[in-house]
Amino acid sequence: MKIKLCGVRTVADALLCANEGADEIGVIFAAASRRRVTVAEAKAIRDALPAQVALVGEEVIRIAAEVGLQAAQLHGEWPTGRAPLPLHAALQMLSAESLQPRPGAARLLLDGPAGGSGKSFAWSLADRARSLHSGELFVGGGLTAENVAQAIAQARPSGVDVAGGIEGPGGFKDRERVRAFVRAARGASR
Repeated sequence: MKIKLCGVRTVADALLCANEGADEIGVIFAAASRRRVTVAEAKAIRDALPAQVALVGEEVIRIAAEVGLQAAQLHGEWPTGRAPLPLHAALQMLSAESLQPRPGAARLLLDGPAGGSGKSFAWSLADRARSLHSGELFVGGGLTAENVAQAIAQARPSGVDVAGGIEGPGGFKDRERVRAFVRAARGASR
């Protein structure tokens, strides 16, 4: 079970997440996101992280090399042709019709109905997603320490992706929420 802690905006939050057991740290470059980071902030986060903790960016193919990302997570339009790094396809799950094939995706993330909304989806849709995708399958959207075990039991994913469920006041990562989420996810995957 891989754990991706997303929406990280500071070096301090990145180190907190890495030290508490995150396998991957997610940064967001989308202009509309309240969790947006600049290229300089992402570079500082990458430089501070241990080498074994992957840095994954959202909406970012064009700046991947500049930051040193290990993968890019894309929401919406899917590129044709080869990409310079592994691509993770994020699907906003409104219904079973939201499941769309993403050729060449290294990972399929089934996310809540609106990115960053903190709303979950019917985790049972993961079974249908497996018929479309042979790579990693992650679930996200509305996950917290209190419900991640249920999501893992129902979806049987390769990993989980959380942002808001580990934040405290001001939208920064909260040590106790990060710790509780990682423990709950690791415990549920055993």
